[in-house]
Amino acid sequence: MKILLTNDDGYKAEGIRILYEELQNYGDVLLVAPHHHKSGASVSRVFWDHAVVHQHTPTILSVEGTPADAVAFALHGLAFEPDIVVSGCNDGFNVGADTIYSGTVGACMEALKAKKKAIAFSTDFNYFDVVRSEFRDVFDYILAHDLLSNEYLLNVNFVSRDFGRSKGIQITDLGFRPAEHFYEKAGKGKYISKRKFLPFDFVEGTDLYAMNYGYISITPLKFANQTEKGLQELKEKVAVHEK
Repeated sequence: MKILLTNDDGYKAEGIRILYEELQNYGDVLLVAPHHHKSGASVSRVFWDHAVVHQHTPTILSVEGTPADAVAFALHGLAFEPDIVVSGCNDGFNVGADTIYSGTVGACMEALKAKKKAIAFSTDFNYFDVVRSEFRDVFDYILAHDLLSNEYLLNVNFVSRDFGRSKGIQITDLGFRPAEHFYEKAGKGKYISKRKFLPFDFVEGTDLYAMNYGYISITPLKFANQTEKGLQELKEKVAVHEK
């Protein structure tokens, strides 16, 4: 198996180094990741006119750009043809609405654009013990159940630090938790962004529920912004008015 490994925390991050070692058990691994921390980059790109790339070893490179840039360069600049693109392991969960902003997920979106199968891995902040102990269980589960697809990516979140070991794996949908966003003044022209989560019920079958109750979640996410429901509603509204 040929594996392209990337992330959004930078090529030196602990999470990607763990996956680099673990994935050696499954095939040939090429690590191409941002040179600097690029959390929250989503699927943004800066490599439009030129690319700055650093080669550290024959199989470890870093790019002066975003996670999506790293994937694009590996696929099109190096002409690397992976069987799977793996992103992570992110330092911090990527659940619910966080997936909109996540560079970890964004790298996989760039892979999907090129019709490559992709998995994004995330864990609780600074909690990598569970990644070391359970990564192979999750990866083997995905392979054994033929979950990979080039029509959607798999967004995987390990359990929170409240659990020493997961209770198992759940296939989930995205959950959403309401929050209040506000800014506090911190000097002339400077503000600190803050967020406070509001009380809500954990809905069974969602990634948030799995995270809260000790399960590893695997959530399929589709490419871009298609909406079958919205498309059908628009067609129906137009049809009504054209009668």
